[in-house]
Amino acid sequence: MKKKKGSGSKPLIVTVVAVVLLAVLIIASAGKGTAHWFENIIGSVFTPVQNFAARSSNAIADFFSDLFNTTDADEENARLRSELAKYNQLQTDLEEEKRENERLRALLNYSSSIGEPEGVTAQVVAKSTGVWFDVFTINAGRNKGIDADMPVITSSGLVGVVTEVGATWSKVTGIIDPTMSIPIMVERTRDGCMLRGVLDTTANTKKMELYYLPSDRTDLIPGDVVVTSGIGGVYPKGIRVGTVTEVMTSAGSGVNAIVTPAADFLHLEEVMVITGAGQG
Repeated sequence: MKKKKGSGSKPLIVTVVAVVLLAVLIIASAGKGTAHWFENIIGSVFTPVQNFAARSSNAIADFFSDLFNTTDADEENARLRSELAKYNQLQTDLEEEKRENERLRALLNYSSSIGEPEGVTAQVVAKSTGVWFDVFTINAGRNKGIDADMPVITSSGLVGVVTEVGATWSKVTGIIDPTMSIPIMVERTRDGCMLRGVLDTTANTKKMELYYLPSDRTDLIPGDVVVTSGIGGVYPKGIRVGTVTEVMTSAGSGVNAIVTPAADFLHLEEVMVITGAGQG
């Protein structure tokens, strides 16, 4: 006897319907308490997708909110902030120019006090390694008539001498360099002697040694000012070099005193190269 068509699939359909109903009953029976294992599986699959979608939608919403909520006040605030930044920079530039003009004025005033020599003002653009300006470079050279062995000063006094010259630059060796030796005299007593730099990389302040003071002169005291003597023809006479800070009680080493330079070798910015003799 033949089976009716489709009668074999009925048990399978009944089984599937029963499984689905059973799953619904299990989920419903869980109530509002702890999630059932089946719910956990479903949640684990779909929660990351939901979170990503939520974050994406929030970011898009924020973007369009900022885009369409930009007001005239916001644009005005941005413009004002830009103008304020420009104003602050302009004020800084003006203050720097003011300080530079003051330094240059002091430099010119000092040069006039030593006989108004012909000179070229220049800016310090580089220096040797370390904190001290033992050797430094200025932004003037043969283009400004500078030559080797020309003395260099600041508004405080002697700085050094030109030792190398390029087309638009020159190198200056400072008087604090140990290779330097300068003929000087004690301003108060008019005694002639020599001054040289001291090699001491650990010193907090640079110093120089005064030597060759006449042995019969013993009245050198701290505070005495030393100036260039004019002997040798390199340095014009009367340029301030430094101040005696220590007098040696015994000149067995040949050194009579320690001198602190007048120039500030930590903060050199503008200098003057003396290119011609003055009237003093």
